[in-house]
Amino acid sequence: MAEQHLHGTPASPGVALGLVWLRPERIDDGRHVAPAEREAQRQVALGALSAAAEALRELAAGLDGEEAAIVETGAMMALDPALTQSVADAVTADGLSAAAAILRATDGYAETIAALNDETLAARADDVRSLGRRAARLTSDDLAREQPPGGEVIIVAHDLGPADVAELAGSLAGVALVGGGATGHAAIVARSLGIPMVTGLAAELLAVDSGATVVLDGTAGSVIVDPSSAVSAATATEVQRNRRAAKRARAEHSRPAVTTDGRKIAVLANVASRAELDAALAEGAEGIGLLRTELAFLDAPDWPSEQQHSDALRPILAGLGGRCAIVRVLDFGADKSPPFLGRIPERGLELLLAHPDALLSQLRAILQSARDHELVLLLPMVDSPSQIVETRGLLESAAGELGIVSLPRIGSMVETPAAAADARAIAAECDLLSIGTNDLTASTLGVNRFTSGDGVAHDPRVLRLIASSVEAAHGAGIPIEVCGEAASDPRMLPLLVGLGIDELSVGAAQVGAVRARIRALDAADAGRLARSTLAMEAAEQVEAAVLRHQRPSESTRGAVQVGL
Repeated sequence: MAEQHLHGTPASPGVALGLVWLRPERIDDGRHVAPAEREAQRQVALGALSAAAEALRELAAGLDGEEAAIVETGAMMALDPALTQSVADAVTADGLSAAAAILRATDGYAETIAALNDETLAARADDVRSLGRRAARLTSDDLAREQPPGGEVIIVAHDLGPADVAELAGSLAGVALVGGGATGHAAIVARSLGIPMVTGLAAELLAVDSGATVVLDGTAGSVIVDPSSAVSAATATEVQRNRRAAKRARAEHSRPAVTTDGRKIAVLANVASRAELDAALAEGAEGIGLLRTELAFLDAPDWPSEQQHSDALRPILAGLGGRCAIVRVLDFGADKSPPFLGRIPERGLELLLAHPDALLSQLRAILQSARDHELVLLLPMVDSPSQIVETRGLLESAAGELGIVSLPRIGSMVETPAAAADARAIAAECDLLSIGTNDLTASTLGVNRFTSGDGVAHDPRVLRLIASSVEAAHGAGIPIEVCGEAASDPRMLPLLVGLGIDELSVGAAQVGAVRARIRALDAADAGRLARSTLAMEAAEQVEAAVLRHQRPSESTRGAVQVGL
């Protein structure tokens, strides 16, 4: 059969060669349940939801940070009273089987979320559907036990939930999806585990036979079905080369990340747990570039107390070994809203300043921790310099009460076009700028950060905002970092280095790879490339320029992939 080429959205970098596994996605026999059988079916349905929740909790326990919080949220959704009641009613009132009732209820729940037209909830809608498929499978012993075949497997599906990726990680060479998106929860987990993924592929992918050979390129966003023997052999060679390179990167964790012409780039880690920090330090991370404090409290019944903040920080900071940590205050809101907040329009610093007592509790905990560690206080979703001034006032007040004279440095995140436009004034009030490229890209391009589409950080409109933010930071004499997904994107790395970014903060699994790529770059050459892209009109032009610029040893297809 001739090669079939499909193109989608790059979601998790790396290449893979494997056999297609089509996992059953819907378990609905269409059977009408007689009244006498409905109570038994109701118990089966609710038992399956409970079992799904327990399985998700177990999966979350084996993950770290953001990935653990995402999967744990799925367990909470499985036991949501509204959902369980809807499932029970579908059985007892409408006579649906347990599997059909679960699927109808979760699909309805997901559609309700999606209908709110809130882009930050799109990922949650996908997660609810994934939960429904998981629970429905658990109503059948045969389907519940189904596992991927042996060997290198590429799972093909319409969409997957984050827990599906985590659960199957040990068996997967790659993931190819018709739905999903590069910043969806499944993709976040795939990147953290080093599993190549492509999303947004044509629906014809689902017609591919199980067992067919597939080449998947998660960096370019492409899939080749029934590749030629030459393509298969070349991909197999590349996979082995990447694995050797990953091993070499770990062995070279002590080598500094310095470009060929002598420019030092700090590579730090995004973490939310001690396990993530330990993994990142083993790869050569120079500290924490983003400590996500809110992920420890996504199921909190109320605002965390000072003691709870201290208890969450202590074990992570204990592993620093004298390195610096950039600690972000609670970034609640959007898709990271704990139950006690409900649906709120505010997010990040705006929300915290509206609850000064809650912010003071966290500031006090951070100040206490700063007695023993070098910390930078990072403020999320900053809109204006006045917010920084107000926060500094609260910090000084808390420090005075604690008898602390030396205050930690303050960093501000640039996550919106408005913040980038006001970057000079913001930089004048702080000690560090940190670009959150996920939100900056979405807000600049007007796209949904949780679904597939054209929202990529190498769009010239986003690059121009990054460039102006770098200029503002350096003009104020302060460093600037990137802590979003773009920091580990092989297409973005030469552009970020070329634009003058001082620090990159990436997931633990990407630290070694990013450091290795930096050592292969010429900063002056990257600067010329980056400046040329600012005048371009489309992301496709930028990507083509980057590919032309890269030498074969630096190509994105040959880039180091950790944990492939």
